[in-house]
Amino acid sequence: MSFFHSYYNNTQITLLLFGSLFFLLSLIMHLNNKERFTILFLGLTAVCIFSFSALLDPFLNLWDERFHALVAKNLMHHPLMPTLYDDPVVSMDYDRWDRYHIWLHKQPLFLWQIALSFKLFGISEFTLRLPNIVLGAILVIITYRSGKLLVNKQVGYVSGLFMISTIYFLELIAGRQELEHNDFAFLAYISLSIWSFIEYYYTKKRIWIYLIGLFSGMAILCKWLVGLLVYFGWFMLRIMQKKVKFVENKDILISLFITVLIALPWQVLTLLWYPAEAMSAYKFNSIHFSTPLEGHGGDFWYHLDMFNTIYGKVASFLVIPAFILFYNKGKDKKLINSLLSMVVIVYLFFSLASTKMPSFTVIVSMIIFIAFASLFDYIINSISQFIRNVNIKPVVFSLSLIIVVLIKFDIEFLQEKHTLWKEDNQYTRMLSHNKEIFNSLHLSSTSVLFNVKGRHYIEAMFYTGLPAYNFVPSYEQYLDIKSKKRDIVVFDPNHIEIPDYLKNDSTIIFIDKEIQGYD
Repeated sequence: MSFFHSYYNNTQITLLLFGSLFFLLSLIMHLNNKERFTILFLGLTAVCIFSFSALLDPFLNLWDERFHALVAKNLMHHPLMPTLYDDPVVSMDYDRWDRYHIWLHKQPLFLWQIALSFKLFGISEFTLRLPNIVLGAILVIITYRSGKLLVNKQVGYVSGLFMISTIYFLELIAGRQELEHNDFAFLAYISLSIWSFIEYYYTKKRIWIYLIGLFSGMAILCKWLVGLLVYFGWFMLRIMQKKVKFVENKDILISLFITVLIALPWQVLTLLWYPAEAMSAYKFNSIHFSTPLEGHGGDFWYHLDMFNTIYGKVASFLVIPAFILFYNKGKDKKLINSLLSMVVIVYLFFSLASTKMPSFTVIVSMIIFIAFASLFDYIINSISQFIRNVNIKPVVFSLSLIIVVLIKFDIEFLQEKHTLWKEDNQYTRMLSHNKEIFNSLHLSSTSVLFNVKGRHYIEAMFYTGLPAYNFVPSYEQYLDIKSKKRDIVVFDPNHIEIPDYLKNDSTIIFIDKEIQGYD
């Protein structure tokens, strides 16, 4: 295998080795019914594998990771004022999401998390992705717990491992999949609200009412109103229970009040402080359902077609039997139906929506992983019925699980996509090259960068801390910049035709290093 002459660095290989060790220890603990140690080692496996993922790309990814990184970096200095252009020194229209001054294109919670990580541990690609590692480990543990409550411990354990070993989720953590940190935080908080809902169903303890409200509010503060998903499932459950009277649903109202209490203040604050930007963001969000924005369209079957991409090559063939077995093996049919209703409404809603993006439906992945784990558990139990030797049954389970995890965790695919193992990996070469150029610039703090190719002005601002633009300044902009005592720096690797007002100014700095990438 090419892994043994890998392009992974020593830290990544160490994390893989420790992740493998913790996985085997968790398996041993699970087979010996030592649940606390099982959860401990399962969580450590998640931390190692997700940390490995966070180190896959030593640069800011396209398309959105670079924007999120820059806004989060700026939030370190003013947490209640999200900015893309923190220093909008050039007089121009900052009128699009990719060049706003005040950036309300996304809700702020996941950005605050990144800003806090930057503040505590320094600014780097790894600390940018660190909140995903923490949330990912929590997600694995609550998936285990939910699977145990809904079906049994074995289903919980297997579903947690499925979460760890699914390539699509590793790439969300790595920042490679579109909307990466935003979608992963959204997934985590919605899953936390669903887990709290499951706990409340079985324990009836009041604390879970508050936690459902808290996590649903936090989900809204990541990616808006789909964060209310848990209430749809809760409402469906009450219908099945024939509990429709007001007095029977006070718990839902209390929880919903807490959700509003968490999510509403930011909406009010932005409308008061940044009314134009806030209204523009709300308008943009409102047309996602009716209009395919920025080329992100697709037919009704888009998300069903994406199912195999997210969950594995044969997942679409297994999902129906998985749901049937999840229902049959589940301890409470009404609760299982309420959870499956969440899956159905999410896929239906986003299939009907005009704007399509791959990760929109991952918010119900915890339920889907538990269903697949139920199928795996059924298959293993069916095989075990033909094995008379009791001592062989754990071996069959262990070997089957290890094989499935290894198939899902395609190490060579990751190496091919994220390292320089293949000569034709232009994406990694291109962004590594650009980062090296931006970090090599030693310019004064009064400098302003111009003619940065495409949208790579975002990475330029992140790495240099200087305002950057993808055009050559007009004469009026030139005079304005000069009046502000700022230094003009122009990228000119191809020796384009430079206007005379720049060419004749000896203070202008020209850089002949080429920024690679997309126009």
